[in-house]
Amino acid sequence: MTGRPPPPVPDQLLRRLADDRDAARARVERLTTELADARQQLERLEVTHQMLLELAGAAGPPLPPAYRDILDVLTRHPDGLRPKDLALALGQPATSKNTVEGIRAKLKRLVGRDLAEEPESGLFTIKRDNT
Repeated sequence: MTGRPPPPVPDQLLRRLADDRDAARARVERLTTELADARQQLERLEVTHQMLLELAGAAGPPLPPAYRDILDVLTRHPDGLRPKDLALALGQPATSKNTVEGIRAKLKRLVGRDLAEEPESGLFTIKRDNT
C-alpha cells in the first residue's frame, strides 16, 4: 500500500448509480402496490366464489381462512377492534396502509354478510345474537 487516496469517482457514474437506485426503488414501490391490489382482488374473488356456491346450494368451507382468522380474533375481543389493532393481533404489519386497508375491506365484507358489526365508525365486533 502506498497510502495514496483512491481516485475520485466520476460525477457521471455517481449520477447514473443514483438514477438506477431511484428507478429500482420506484419499481419496488410500484410492484408492492400492484401485489397488494392483486391480493385484494383475489380475496374479493374468493368471497364472490364462496357466495355463489352458497347461493347455488353447493357451499364449501364457510369462509376463506383470512376471514375465519379475523372472526376468531374478534370473538376474543368482544369490545371490538379497529383494523390497525386487528392487524397487530393477526401478526401483520399495522404500519402498512395496504395491510390495514385490506383488513378494513374484509371487515366491511363480514359486516355485509351479517357476521360482524360496526357499532361505531371504524370499530368492528363479532355479530351478537339479537334474539
